[in-house]
Amino acid sequence: METDDKSTPIRVVVTEVNPGSADALRETLMRVVAGGRRMHIVGYARDGLEVAQMAAHTRPDLMFVDTDMPGIDGFEACKLAVAANPDTICVILAEAPSMEVHTAAMRAGARAVLDMQQSEANLRTLVDQLVELREAKSKPEFAIATDPEKMPVSIAVTSATGGAGKTTVATNLSVLLARRYPNQVALIDYFGQFGNVALSLDLHPNMDISDLLGYQELDVDLVDSHLTSHESGLKILAGVTRGTQDALSQVDVPQLASLLGMLRRRNRFTIFDIPPLLSPSSAYVLSRCQHILLVSNLDDIADMRDTSALIELLLNANVPAERIKLVVNRVMKDSEFNIRDLEDSTGVKAWARLPNDYPLANAARNAGIPFVLSRPREPLSRAFNDIVERLMQDVRSMAH
Repeated sequence: METDDKSTPIRVVVTEVNPGSADALRETLMRVVAGGRRMHIVGYARDGLEVAQMAAHTRPDLMFVDTDMPGIDGFEACKLAVAANPDTICVILAEAPSMEVHTAAMRAGARAVLDMQQSEANLRTLVDQLVELREAKSKPEFAIATDPEKMPVSIAVTSATGGAGKTTVATNLSVLLARRYPNQVALIDYFGQFGNVALSLDLHPNMDISDLLGYQELDVDLVDSHLTSHESGLKILAGVTRGTQDALSQVDVPQLASLLGMLRRRNRFTIFDIPPLLSPSSAYVLSRCQHILLVSNLDDIADMRDTSALIELLLNANVPAERIKLVVNRVMKDSEFNIRDLEDSTGVKAWARLPNDYPLANAARNAGIPFVLSRPREPLSRAFNDIVERLMQDVRSMAH
């Protein structure tokens, strides 16, 4: 069940309580298997326990299990077979099956119930559907969903107030991730009037998020066509320009859900630069992210208070506390407050600390070149590399 190569035989086990009782089913299956596929009967199970044993040892793609089996009935045998080899697809065989039979089969883990009296055309359709289900593992999306090294990760970077440096954090973090995963990282500027991601990267996109969300339906290629590439291997979806933010006022959750789904299919990491104003749509994006980097400073008690209030809002919205990562920006010895003050105010431990280097950050923003690229040896750049390492550790731990 690991390939969709039609030259690979479909491995089948059928039950045969009495000698010759499986002949008719075997011959019918041989006739209905189409599309250039081959079928190989790898075994005949004579009782319920042997069904489970064959599932474990022969590892068939399909098992056809009679309801009436010696020792253990077909439903219990199916349940054991699925437990022994979850990749095996079980089909319950029954004469004129009732609704009770269908219910019992589903509870036992069977994928279908086969009426022994049904036509070959119906059986062919059923087998084709089951084979298609078997071949789902060969699709790229299966690897994305199950391989810890390929699972898509969504990250939100936000703050409780403007001017905290969240866009600086989002752009530099995204560029470093893109250096590791070229063309697999997308940075989404959710509202341009707060983010200015394109400005920070010296990009001049022709399209922004409002153009994309104007379509009735989205597909992966359409979303990709609206992303602008950066020389680092990063892709960005620009935010709306100043004065046109009302264009996003009507965005609804189904639109966002579709956009997030498409982005996750093509990108290992999707980073959202979220404005410091919660709306139903931004709250939804935050709820979909596995990691929320909440950027705060130490020089303003109002910022600390608002950060605490935002954390409380997120927790009340059922965002798991472990997803919230407090990033303390512009740390310096002579700050009005210290990290302990912020932790006491928010009830959250600082996850990362970024040293203050406003001249470096400001010059990099004005030049449109992230400082992790132009000045990689600076303490601030090294702190971002540390953030990436910690983030990758968290990603790996969540995957296992």
